[in-house]
Amino acid sequence: MTEQEKLVTDYIETVWNTGNYQALESMTTSDFAYHLGGQPPRDRAGLQLFVTSCRRSFPDWRVAIESIVSTDDQVAVRWRGQVTHQGEFHGILATGRKVHVSGMNFYRLAGDKIAEEWEQTDSLDLLRQLGALP
Repeated sequence: MTEQEKLVTDYIETVWNTGNYQALESMTTSDFAYHLGGQPPRDRAGLQLFVTSCRRSFPDWRVAIESIVSTDDQVAVRWRGQVTHQGEFHGILATGRKVHVSGMNFYRLAGDKIAEEWEQTDSLDLLRQLGALP
């Protein structure tokens, strides 16, 4: 595993899987930007709010990296997990359903920190699994 891949793997484990937001400061640049679909970019504080919201809806949030590749300043990750819907999510009350989540994230690094993160997930499939869509 390269140093770049280790940084991103540690970031996913620390920030996303355990909710340790204090690590954002040491693992990301001061001008860090998180991009999700067509939403406006989030800075560190915005990402913390977003991850907190996800973990409130799915307290057992934990994903595993299925594939990781890197170049000098970029890392690509394909991930998957199974989580339980235990809190309100975008107006959908907790269903108790176990749902599968997956996505691909791309990271741009600056030195030994993450400068940008782009995430693509199948949100429609998640809404179907929660019973919000046919």
